[in-house]
Amino acid sequence: MGLFNKFDGNSPEFVALCERWDGYLKKLDDRYNEVLAQVDAPMQGMIDGLQYDNIVVHNVLMGLENQTVTELSEKVDQGWTKMEAEMEKLGAPWEIISSQRNKGEQFKNKIADSFSDYHVNTYTRAANKILENVQKHIDENKLHRCTQCAGELPIKTYSFMAVNLKCESCGSVNTYQPDDRIRALEYYVINQLAEANAKELKKQARYDKNAGKEYYKAYYGYLMENVPDKKEFYERQMNERIKWLDTNPFAGDYFR
Repeated sequence: MGLFNKFDGNSPEFVALCERWDGYLKKLDDRYNEVLAQVDAPMQGMIDGLQYDNIVVHNVLMGLENQTVTELSEKVDQGWTKMEAEMEKLGAPWEIISSQRNKGEQFKNKIADSFSDYHVNTYTRAANKILENVQKHIDENKLHRCTQCAGELPIKTYSFMAVNLKCESCGSVNTYQPDDRIRALEYYVINQLAEANAKELKKQARYDKNAGKEYYKAYYGYLMENVPDKKEFYERQMNERIKWLDTNPFAGDYFR
């Protein structure tokens, strides 16, 4: 195209090219939704069959993220390389090419956000199932007795840490070890529910450092409330993360 020829954004060639790009992104969007729809029933069946951990769900989610967010984002980039070359051939100026490129970036952000929600929601469903299983197994009314005199000990059923307790009746020291299924709650249930509790703040934290601080407060606040035995540990972690946000100018990238 000659130096003095004016680019026509309404030309049939350029309109057709944009429609082709839009159609390409639409097919990728349909593919994303199709993949998640196909795994809906199998995923629910998998969750229904959980016992006391979510390892199988974790493995499936890793594969799904690769099949959706990773692979489809790569296809966007591959498609755009070809599309950009075609637009340059038609003499499209930078601002118009950039606006078309942004459609691809917006799509990538959209499926990343969507899968993040799906990820958290799936873990939450799994966590609730595991919690249900544990609650069926654990008798909250069970009395914990001293091994020497059978006196009642002040033990919390949902204690997540081993504790040494002195019996008020005979003075002997008893070591209480929580049931392994109780211990599993912290990693496979409480952490997941804490993430669900703070997920909207985590999204905002990509662009707002203050939202990042609120995310950590909400996340660790949930842990401190539900795992009181480790309150000091979680509070220390929370303060370290918040301090890290204040000193890291690229902290928003961590939440992407």
